[in-house]
Amino acid sequence: MPLFRCLILLAIVSSSVWAQDSTSTKVRDQLEETFEESDLEDDEAGEQLIQFLQELESNPVNINTADINELLQIPGITFITARSIIAYRENKTFEEINEVLQVSGIGNVTFQKISPYITVGSSSSRFRNLYSNPKYWLDNSKTEVISRFQQIVENQNGFSRPDSAGGYVGNASKYYQRIKIQSKHLSLNITQEKDAGESLKGPADFDFNSAHLALVDNGKLKKLIIGDYSVSFGQGLVLWSGGAFGKGREVIKTIGRNERGLRPYTSAQETNYFRGIAATVGDKNELSVFYSKIPRTASIVGENAVSFPSSSGFHRTLNEIDRRYNLDQQTLGGRFKLNTKVGLFGVSGYSTEFNSEVIRRSSISAQNDFSGTRNSVFGIDYRAIIGRSLIIGEMARSDNSEFAGIFGIETSVGENTELAILYRNYGSKYVSILGDGFGEASGIPQNERGFYVGLKHSLSKYTISTYFDQYFFDAPSGGLLAPSSGVDILGMVEATFSRALSGYILIRNESKEDVFDAISDNGREVEINSAETRSSYRIQIQHQPTRNYRTRTRVEWVRYLAPNSEAENGFLVYQDVRLNLSKKVLIDARFSLFDTDSFNARVYQFENDLRYVLTNVALNDKGQRWYFVVKYNATERIEFSAKLSQTIIEDAQVISSGLNQITGNTRTFFGAQIRMNIQ
Repeated sequence: MPLFRCLILLAIVSSSVWAQDSTSTKVRDQLEETFEESDLEDDEAGEQLIQFLQELESNPVNINTADINELLQIPGITFITARSIIAYRENKTFEEINEVLQVSGIGNVTFQKISPYITVGSSSSRFRNLYSNPKYWLDNSKTEVISRFQQIVENQNGFSRPDSAGGYVGNASKYYQRIKIQSKHLSLNITQEKDAGESLKGPADFDFNSAHLALVDNGKLKKLIIGDYSVSFGQGLVLWSGGAFGKGREVIKTIGRNERGLRPYTSAQETNYFRGIAATVGDKNELSVFYSKIPRTASIVGENAVSFPSSSGFHRTLNEIDRRYNLDQQTLGGRFKLNTKVGLFGVSGYSTEFNSEVIRRSSISAQNDFSGTRNSVFGIDYRAIIGRSLIIGEMARSDNSEFAGIFGIETSVGENTELAILYRNYGSKYVSILGDGFGEASGIPQNERGFYVGLKHSLSKYTISTYFDQYFFDAPSGGLLAPSSGVDILGMVEATFSRALSGYILIRNESKEDVFDAISDNGREVEINSAETRSSYRIQIQHQPTRNYRTRTRVEWVRYLAPNSEAENGFLVYQDVRLNLSKKVLIDARFSLFDTDSFNARVYQFENDLRYVLTNVALNDKGQRWYFVVKYNATERIEFSAKLSQTIIEDAQVISSGLNQITGNTRTFFGAQIRMNIQ
C-alpha cells in the first residue's frame, strides 16, 4: 500500500530507536484471567479492552506524577490505593517501582498485577508551557506502526458463490494497519481495516478508517480530541464504551468501574465509538464535553424506518454494502467531576438522535427495547472512602422517566480477607443505548436486578475466592416469554506450592431460565420458561522451573442439564508450552483435545495471539485443536509475530454453515504481523 509505506518511511526517518516493549507474560496472563470466564467468542468490546491493557503496558503510568484519574486507569488500583500512593509521594519520591509495596493496601498480589503498568521517572516536566516549542509536543515521543494479515486457509462457501448470488465481494484475507504517534502531550493515530470478504481496491478503500488528533495534559486543558474517541463515565449506566471487567476470577475489584473518561480511539472495532470533538478541562475538578456524528449501518424495515443499528461492522455482500452507513447518529454529552477529600462525585448526561426512526423488534422480549429517534439519559455517580471501605454507586434516569441504579462496597474484613457487595436495579423500561453496566446481561443496562457478593481470603500459600450472584429479569428478555431469574456461583482455590509450581481448582455453576418445548395438558406442543444448569469443573497446573520455560496443563469438565433431558457433558484437556529461546524469540504453543455431547456443553479456551487480537474459542463436537504463536524481535525496533492454528472435528463432513461453511473437517487459520516501535 503506497500510502502506508510512506507513513512507515516517515516514521523511520523522523524518529530515533526505541527499545522494544513486548507484551510481558504478566499482561498475557492477566488477559487470560479477564476473558476466559466470559464465555464470549471474539468479543467485540473485549478487543478494545485488550488494546487498552497492552497500550497501557507500552505507556506505563508514572506513579510520581500521575493524578488520581491516571492512577485509576491501572488494573488492580482502587480509589483507596490511589489516594494512598498520592499521600506516600507527598513525603518521598518513588525511586523504583517495587517501593510501591510500602504503600498501605498494596501487597505482593496487587503489586504483581500493577507492575507492568507503572513506572517511576522525573517529577519535573521539560519544556513546560512552551506550546510554541516543537520539543514540547515531541517530548518522550513514540511511534508505533503495525501491519497485520489474517486468513482462514480452507475455502469458505461465500468466496465460491458469485456476488449476484449473495457471495462475498472481496477476497478471504483480513488486513489491518495502524500508525500511532504519541508523546507526553500529543497523540496522532490512523487505523485501517478490511475484514475477510470485504473489497479493497486501493489504500483509501479500506472498509473501516479511523483517525484522531489529540492534545493531552496541557495545563488545565486535560484533553482535546478531534476525530475518533471513546467515552467511559461513572459506573456505566449512562455512558460507557470500550469494554470493562466483569464477573470472573477476580471476585473483588471488578464490581466498581474506574472510569477512563475521554480517550483517543485506536481500535478496529467498527462500532461503539464516537467521532467528532471532545475536551476535558480543569485541575482538581474536571468538566468534559463532547459532540459526535457517526454513520451507522441498519436494516431497512419501512419508509424512513430502520432496525436498531448493527454492531457487526461487516460489509461483505451486495446486500450488506447496500445498507452500509445508511443511518446517522448525532450525540451531545458531558460530565462534571468533583474531587473531594471524601471521594469523587460526578454528573453525566447525553442526548443522541438518529436521522431515521428506529423500530424495535416485534418479539415479546423486545417490547422495552429502544424505539424512536432520540434517547437522553442523566446520571449521578460517586466513589467515596469511609474508613477502610470504598463505596461506589450511580443513579440514572432516561428520558422516559425510568431509573437505573447500582450500589456497592469493597472492604477489608481483617488483614487477609476482602469482601465485595453489589446491588443493581436496572428498570425494565430504562433505556440508555450508550451505557454498559455491570451485570449478567452484556451491553445496555436494562431490565435486570441483581445481588452480588464476592469474598477473597489469602493464606501463606493459598488464596480462596468465591462469588455468588443472583439476578432477575422483571420483563421478558433474550427471547424468553416471561420474567426470569438465575443464580451464578464461582469458587476457586489458588495454590503456590513453590516458586516453580502453582495451580488452581475452579468450580462454577450457573442456573438460569430459558425457553424450552413442552407438552401441555391437552397434548399440544408449547414453549415454556424453565431452568437450565451449566456447571464447569477445572484443574490447572503450571510449572515454570526457569524464566525461559513454562508448561501448563488444564483438565475441564462441563455438564449441562435442561428440563426433561439427560445431562450433556463436555471435556477439555490441553497442554501449553512457552519457550523463550533467546531474548529475540518467544514461542507459545498448545495442543487441546475436546469431546462434547452438544453445543450446550461447549468448552472455551482463551488463546495467546498477535498483539491487540482477542481469541476466546468455543469448542464443541469431538476433535483436536492446536496452535502456536512465534514472536521474533528482529531488532530493537522491529517485531515479527505469527500464529498458525487448526481445529479438527472428527467424522465431520462440513464445518460451520451458510457463507462461512467449509467442506471437510479442518479449519486452519494463519495470521502474521509486523510491529515497529520507534522513538
